[in-house]
Amino acid sequence: MRSVHDKRAAARPDSWIVCCAVLVAFSMTCSGQTKQDAQALNKAGGEFLYGGDYEKALESFDRARAVYHQQGESRQEAECWVNIGAVHFYRGRYVEAWDVYNRAASLVEVHTAEPWAPDVQQFIDVNRAALLQKLGKDHDALEIYLKVRRAGHKTAPEEEARVLANLGALYRRLGDPYKALDTERAAMALFRQSKDVDGQLGAMKNIAIAQAMEFQDFAAARVGFEAALALARSSGNKRETMQCELYLGETLYLAGDPAAARLRWSAVLESARALKAPEEEWKALYGLGRADHDKTLWKAAAAVIESTRSDLRRAELRGGFLADKRDVFDALIESAGDDAERLDWLERSRGRTPLPLAVLRQSLPPDTALLVYWVGRKKAGVLQVTQAGTKWSDVHVPARSAPDVLPPLSGVSRVILVPDGPLAGVSFDALAWSDGTRVVQRYETWNLPSSTFLRSAAARSGFRWPWEAQLLGIGDPEIRTALPGDPEWAHLPRAGAELVSVSHQLNGQADLRVKGEARKAALSEAHEFRVLHLATHAAADFENPARSRILFSGPEYLYLREVGQLKLQGVELVTLSACETEAGAAARGDAPLSLTRAFLEAGAGSVVGSLWAVRDEAAADLMQKFYRELGRGATLAAALRTAKLEVMQAGAPREDWAAFVLSGDGSTPITPYISWSSLLSGAAVLMVGAGLAFSSRRVGKG
Repeated sequence: MRSVHDKRAAARPDSWIVCCAVLVAFSMTCSGQTKQDAQALNKAGGEFLYGGDYEKALESFDRARAVYHQQGESRQEAECWVNIGAVHFYRGRYVEAWDVYNRAASLVEVHTAEPWAPDVQQFIDVNRAALLQKLGKDHDALEIYLKVRRAGHKTAPEEEARVLANLGALYRRLGDPYKALDTERAAMALFRQSKDVDGQLGAMKNIAIAQAMEFQDFAAARVGFEAALALARSSGNKRETMQCELYLGETLYLAGDPAAARLRWSAVLESARALKAPEEEWKALYGLGRADHDKTLWKAAAAVIESTRSDLRRAELRGGFLADKRDVFDALIESAGDDAERLDWLERSRGRTPLPLAVLRQSLPPDTALLVYWVGRKKAGVLQVTQAGTKWSDVHVPARSAPDVLPPLSGVSRVILVPDGPLAGVSFDALAWSDGTRVVQRYETWNLPSSTFLRSAAARSGFRWPWEAQLLGIGDPEIRTALPGDPEWAHLPRAGAELVSVSHQLNGQADLRVKGEARKAALSEAHEFRVLHLATHAAADFENPARSRILFSGPEYLYLREVGQLKLQGVELVTLSACETEAGAAARGDAPLSLTRAFLEAGAGSVVGSLWAVRDEAAADLMQKFYRELGRGATLAAALRTAKLEVMQAGAPREDWAAFVLSGDGSTPITPYISWSSLLSGAAVLMVGAGLAFSSRRVGKG
């Protein structure tokens, strides 16, 4: 995390900082506010920040900002906003930090023609990336850092070093420790060149973390942490001192010395609570829980994590936050005393407020089983919930057959799956037993991102008339050009016919947008329909899930991050008849960030998506059969199963049918629409009946 101030005074004692702030305040009162006053306040704020006195840092930065605002110094005002954001960042107030960075960006946008604007915008971007990195949104952060570097904008050595240091930490978390070490060492050289002590501390710490966690070179890591710890103490940097102690404790624990680790973590816990640093607090509690085999400490760690996450009200900040914190919840899941407690921690590890086990059981029909999966670092299991009771079983990952992941299921014909981690990319329907029977041949299945999505089965109330809107179909887009970096999208000759075929299976009014009318803007009308069907191209971005996208004419894209802005409440079914709409980057402790999940969380009742690329004609054939069954009143899960069984029996290969997965509510049909033929037949019967009644009255009168 970067802030703007003079670091050469970092070794001065806190008493000098207080005197400096008092003198500045006195000067401002007596002689008016000047740019020099603001500079002194900004420097004092930096000293307070690295000294761990966040309240005084916040006050100093904000007073400096006010002076710059009064003086019309927009560049310095924007930089002060970012410094204020850094204070919020260190205190774990991530929403406040994000808002402040956005405020700084808005100020820069007003002055975009100024020569200083690119420098300050880059300053803001790097701090935004560091925040996203802290929240587990590594791919988003990486995209920003690489964008900054590609821009080729000349930066000071210390700023280049900070980007490199953060990139090194990202490379390690993304599974490239060698590149991480090379990047951190390059950052270290630049920090030394610019005599940036705080930067050196961060790079030294990151290098030692990689040595300990990735290469298990505990001796080298211990030397690195102890050197960094000595430098942090001599420079008065309380935050870096705390972090060096934290990771040194982890190194000692991994090296087989839990007693020494306990001493380090106890010191970290005391410092973290004094500095109000939630990240270090939960890590210290988790470490002490391992050293002492104390479950209450793990619960305390989870409480700190959940308290921090509860403040992340924004969807763009919440996703991925629990990824690097899953070990705490895994420990609690493994040590759970009963199934109710285990389910509680399973859902809390996904960031959900769990439903009571008794409520889940009551919500399930007698013929339905709910399977909630857990995949830890070394073990995996599944909690089977039925109306009759619960059972916890071990499972085997990777899943190569049905017995690997399905426990014995008696008296069950429908299975609701809540996959975890890599299991979210598995087509359960295609798994088989030793006799060759596949899961789809025994059970109706559908997926949920979490058991909290479970809805009690209930028939749709009422019916609708044939002239009322039912289906919005968008597809067969015109593909004139490809955007840079895109694949060469091929024309989909069956997509238009697929939409027509689907519309013929349903009784309500259909609005089909094809060719040049297959535009993204049509989605703004989706809430007026009960069914939304997209027959087009899509791509899952496994590096950055937010860039997973669906193609429309133009070309235009609907990105995953935009789906949440759609109004889909009242839409009972969204069918994404496109490639990889169910696929996404695996996430520890949560379902992958897929397009299917995004539509479900945007309010759609159920979503059908695909795990991989499917041939155009195969998708069209399956969809025709699926909607035929829906038109006959079948439940969503039964309709999809029937369609799959029919194409299987016709000899279609697994790749043509197993990709499609239903998520959401599979236990109910869509709202019935009366067909014109039924309506006209009924009207004819009424007319005949009325005619007979009239005739009988005439006969009686005669």
